Amino acid sequence: MRTLLLVLTLLVATAAPAVATTAPAAAATPLEAGTLLSTWNNPRCVNGFNVRGHLLVSPSCGVVGTIVRGPGGVDIGPIVAVRSAYAVVRITNTDAWVQRPTIAGRGVVTGSTETPVGGVVCTVGSTIGLRCGTVQAKNVTVNYPTGVIHGLTRTNLCTEPGEHWSPVFTGSQAQGHVLGGTGNCATGGSSFFTPINHILAAEGFTLVTG
Repeated sequence: MRTLLLVLTLLVATAAPAVATTAPAAAATPLEAGTLLSTWNNPRCVNGFNVRGHLLVSPSCGVVGTIVRGPGGVDIGPIVAVRSAYAVVRITNTDAWVQRPTIAGRGVVTGSTETPVGGVVCTVGSTIGLRCGTVQAKNVTVNYPTGVIHGLTRTNLCTEPGEHWSPVFTGSQAQGHVLGGTGNCATGGSSFFTPINHILAAEGFTLVTG
């Protein structure tokens, strides 16, 4: 009996302890220029070029405090500033989202060197796809229904409804975001964008590059 008890004691002492297991955290979803976002009052808000820790979106996406959500309705963070030509979102749900220096799957952003008048610029959107044109003028003032906006760049890129805030780029260089325009992609026209370098300088932001 003493031998049996000794054997049982040794078996209990050497048994491996139970290990609690937890499911691995879900991989963060990429946020790139052109990613469709949403808010409570705007089901089609678009992400601009990524700046570290923040997103740049259209001022029509919502007022300060509005929560911006990504694909799938997952929260990204609140709008913390609204300017005449853009709004700023702070990324608070960093476990769910990761910023990428890419343009709607079209390429990697490496900088923001401005394209001169006469140079080629392109934009990409879910409706118009990839379109290219030329820079026609800089430091243009436009009177929008929401107010007068200064310092815009005019191009002959065509625009269509629903493509507001599409990213504008030249090769790997970020240029800005479409605010609107005249005409359409069937008849042609002009469009205007907010230069990204103006936003970076005004807010002290750093562009996410690859």
